[in-house]
Amino acid sequence: MTIFAKSVFFFVLVAAFAQAETSEPQKKADSLSTRIGIYDSRAIAVAFVGSEVFKAIVGKKMADMMAEYKKAGSEGDEKRVEELKAWGEAQQALLHKQGFSTAPVDDILGHITDRLPEIKKQAKVDMLLSKWNTQALAKHKQAEQVDVTMLLVEAFKPNEKQKKSAIEIQKHEPVPLEKMKGHKD
Repeated sequence: MTIFAKSVFFFVLVAAFAQAETSEPQKKADSLSTRIGIYDSRAIAVAFVGSEVFKAIVGKKMADMMAEYKKAGSEGDEKRVEELKAWGEAQQALLHKQGFSTAPVDDILGHITDRLPEIKKQAKVDMLLSKWNTQALAKHKQAEQVDVTMLLVEAFKPNEKQKKSAIEIQKHEPVPLEKMKGHKD
């Protein structure tokens, strides 16, 4: 396997593990909410990938998956190699949808559920919603919207490069979800 292929496979597996570690979605608040914390989900995805939270969660899983991939390859188990490759590609596609389009990041936010109550308290909001979730936002037309993107980004303790990327991605329109490779809706 070339270095490039290993790098791509590693990124794919990292992304896959991030998706695999999902948590229960945030409880839906009732329509009486007066303040909603909105966020750019792309910035959350960018801040998460490469963060210490990401490394701590993904590190062992990635090592295990890479070992399994290598073992399957060395044993000639092409079926398992293809399964792992397909799984990794699907996870990479998901992470791309989260980082460049409007796919939900509930699985990523699940890694900081312990910090969400304090973030909501600090922003004085009743609930958190992606700014791209127009369907949910439509249920709360009267609610004041407060941008909490950077509070959520900071919860991942991003390095300066990640933080800069999280800020920069917000300056651009997202790629329409239906134009993303592997889109199935």
